[in-house]
Parts: sequence; C-alpha cells; structure tokens
Amino acid sequence: MATVHTFEVYPTVEELNEALGRAFLARLNTLIDEAGADSRINLAISGGAITTTLLPSLLPSADKIDWSRVRVWLVDERYVPAGNEDRNDDQAWEGFLHAATGVEFVRMPSSDESAPGAGSLDEATAAFADTWRKIMGERSFDIALIGMGPDGHICSLFPGRVDMDEASPILAIRNSPKPPPERITVSMPVMRACGEVWLTTAGAAKADALGQAFAGTSPLDLPVAGVLSPTTRVYLDEAAAARIKLA
Repeated sequence: MATVHTFEVYPTVEELNEALGRAFLARLNTLIDEAGADSRINLAISGGAITTTLLPSLLPSADKIDWSRVRVWLVDERYVPAGNEDRNDDQAWEGFLHAATGVEFVRMPSSDESAPGAGSLDEATAAFADTWRKIMGERSFDIALIGMGPDGHICSLFPGRVDMDEASPILAIRNSPKPPPERITVSMPVMRACGEVWLTTAGAAKADALGQAFAGTSPLDLPVAGVLSPTTRVYLDEAAAARIKLA
C-alpha cells in the first residue's frame, strides 16, 4: 500500500480545483520564502487538465506569487510545430503563465524550430538535455504539479515503457500510445527525485489505475505508482478515488 503525504478527495472538480489551487499556491509561496533571495524555485507542470482547467482557474490569484522567483518547466511536450494546438507550452502560457509577471518559462523544442538541435526528435532531445544539465545539473524539480492518464501514465511515461534506472534526465518518445506519437519527456528518475509531487486527477476513468497504483502495482505497469511516496500530495475527486483502499 502506497504511503503519501496528503490525500484529499472532493465531491466535484470545481471544489477539487479550488482546494488544490489554494493549497498549492500557499506551498509555492512557502518554498519561495525558504529559498535564497537570488534563487528561483523550479516548478514543473504537466499538460492536459493542468493547463486547460486548473491553472486558468487560478488566474485571479496569480498576483499572490512573486513569479520572478520561479522557473517553470513542462514535464513533457508533444514534438509538433510551434503553435500547434497539441503543444503544452502554448496552453500553459495562454491559460495562466502570461499573467505570471517575471516568470522564467523553459519551453521544450518544437519540430520546426531553427534553433540548435531542431530537425529530428533525437537532436531536439539531446539539445534540451543540454539545457537541462546547464540549468539543473544533477538536481530535480523543487515541486511538480501533474495529472495522469486513464492508463496510469504520467508525463509521457507509458505502461511497459518505463526504465526506473534511466541515466538520461530527458527522453525521446516514439510511437506514443496516445497521439501525437513523438514527444519529449523527463525520465522516471527525475520525477522520483522531485522535492515534492502534487498529483491531481478527476473522473471515473482514472479510478482503476489509481486503485491498483495505491495497492502496490509496479511502476513498470502503472507509471503513476512510481511517484507515490511520503512526499507526494494527492488531490482527487470522488469518482477518481473510488477504487482506492487506504489502510
């Protein structure tokens, strides 16, 4: 049975997002206060409901954070042209980050960039891995706010495709079970080394995977299980939490 720092369940998605948003922004402020005056907190976010629903709901509170002390990363990105509707970065920017004055936003390469490393998925992944190492070295994110898919995938780490001991922090993904097929993602060791993971999801389609992950299923079968730890904070609606049995 997985042990997590926080486990909270709410009747509706609206109540879930309100409670999670309030708690997350408060925690981010605390991390900023605890960090050195000249440092930035490294915050990671995923796409999907995080960028399209949760973050936009927090726009009225955007000015409560000193975003000049925050660096935002995506945990994964779809390797498609800039401006494509599948891009996570544009969803994040348009949905929330445009209002985060002073934020540093680290975007992953797009398939049409003329910058070094563009041209092939492998070259783009290698270029972004260099960017990661220059900024992060051997560190991971201070805090990550992520969702999950009905199959238990997190980032672009899908069932049966996870290497728990992967040496590279950044991976190229081909033939993704969920389109588009080509993606760039952080590795499972990066996510497991994150200071704290905030996992949130909603809907009955997620219930089976969450129930199995909390029961101890291997991350090789359900990647979300790989980030359930005593530093993880889990926020769900009642439908998503229906199959979880806590000791």
